[in-house]
Amino acid sequence: MAQQPMMTYFLPPSIQFGAGAIRNLGEHVVAFKGQKPFVVTDEGVTKAGILSKAIEPLAAAQIEYAVFDAIQPNPIDLSVLKGVDAYRAEGCDLVIAVGGGSVMDAAKAIRILTTHEPPLEPYYVDVGGVDRITGNLPALICVPTTAGTGSEVSQGAVITDTSGRTTEGPRKRAIVTPYNMSSLSLLDAELTVGMPPGLTAATGMDAVTHGIEAYVATRYHPIAEGVALQALKILGKNIRQVYHHGDDIEARAEMLIASSMAAFSFQKGLGAVHSLAHQLSPEANIPHGIANAILLPHVMTFNLPHAVDGYADIAAALGVDTSGMSKKEAAHAAIDEVNSLNKELGMPAGLGAAGLKRERIPKIAKDAMLDHCYKFNPRPCTEADMRRLYEAAF
Repeated sequence: MAQQPMMTYFLPPSIQFGAGAIRNLGEHVVAFKGQKPFVVTDEGVTKAGILSKAIEPLAAAQIEYAVFDAIQPNPIDLSVLKGVDAYRAEGCDLVIAVGGGSVMDAAKAIRILTTHEPPLEPYYVDVGGVDRITGNLPALICVPTTAGTGSEVSQGAVITDTSGRTTEGPRKRAIVTPYNMSSLSLLDAELTVGMPPGLTAATGMDAVTHGIEAYVATRYHPIAEGVALQALKILGKNIRQVYHHGDDIEARAEMLIASSMAAFSFQKGLGAVHSLAHQLSPEANIPHGIANAILLPHVMTFNLPHAVDGYADIAAALGVDTSGMSKKEAAHAAIDEVNSLNKELGMPAGLGAAGLKRERIPKIAKDAMLDHCYKFNPRPCTEADMRRLYEAAF
C-alpha cells in the first residue's frame, strides 16, 4: 500500500439520540454555562408548532432566551448579518438551531460572526476562509427537525452570497471548518414526525446522496467510508417506510441517525452532484434535496467507469440483491435503485419540470466550476461535462 498523505480526521460532536431528547435542552444550556440562548429557526418550524416544543424546556428551567426566525429555505448572507445584530442586541451567549439544514447552516454562520469581523466574504472556503476561523465561538446546540442534511454534525455551512462578487447574481458558497461542528446535537425523532411526505422524500434523498457521493469520493478516509455504507444500509431499509407511513417513530429515528451518519461521512468529500445542485436553489428555487435526487442517477452514470466497485457496494447497501451479479451489473443496479427511489418518492421527472429554464444551463455550468465539491468526484469534471450533466437531467 502506498504511503498516504498526512490527514486530520474530526469525529462527530456529542450526540444525544432518542425520543424525548429535547426535554433535556435546559440542562444542556446550563452545562454550557449559557445565560441567554439565541434560538435560530424559520417561520415554517414556528407555524408547525415544533418550535414551541423545543423551547418549552427552556421556559421550564426559567432560562431567558431570544428567538430569531427570519431564515429562508436557502439562507442568504443578509439574514445572517441581521441575526448577528439581533444576537448582540439581545445580549445572548449561546446559539440553539431548531430546524432543517438551512436553519442550522445559518446558525453556524451567525455563530462565527459573533466573534469574527463581518462580512462573511473572508470565511468562504473558496477564498481560504478555513485559515481565518478560530475556535473562540459560543456553544452551538443543534436540534434537527428534518432527516436529511445532517448539518448538525458537519463542518460545512452553505450560504447564498448575494454580493455578486464572484458571479452574475447570487450563488451558494460554503464555509467549511471543524469549528462549525456543533457543541451538541439533540436527535429527537418526535420532532420529525410531522414532516409531510414531500419533505420526507426530499430530505431523505439528500441523505442518500451524501452517503453515495462520500463513499466514492477520492479522499482517503476509511472511517467515513465505513460510516457512509452503514448509513446507506439504514436509509435503504427505512426511506420508503417513512414516506408511506410518516407516523412510524422507529423508522423516523432510523432516518434521523442515518442522516447524521451520512453527513459525517462527507468529510471524505462529496462530488459533482453537489456542485451542480448548489446552483439550482438560487437560480430556479429548486430545493436542495430535490436537486440532488434528480441529478444523482445522471452523475452516477457519468462516474460509472471510475466507480464500479464503489457503486456495486452501494447497491448491496441499499438492499439490492446482488448475488450472482458481476461488479458492473451491480453498479448498474445501484443506479437503477436510485431511479426507482426517485419514482416511488415522487421526485420531479427532470430539472425542467422542477423549474429550471434550459437557457440558463451555460451560466450555471460555469458557476458549478467555482464550487469546491466536484474536486473530490471520482471522475474529473470540466465545464463542458457540467453542461452535459445539466442537459441530461433536464
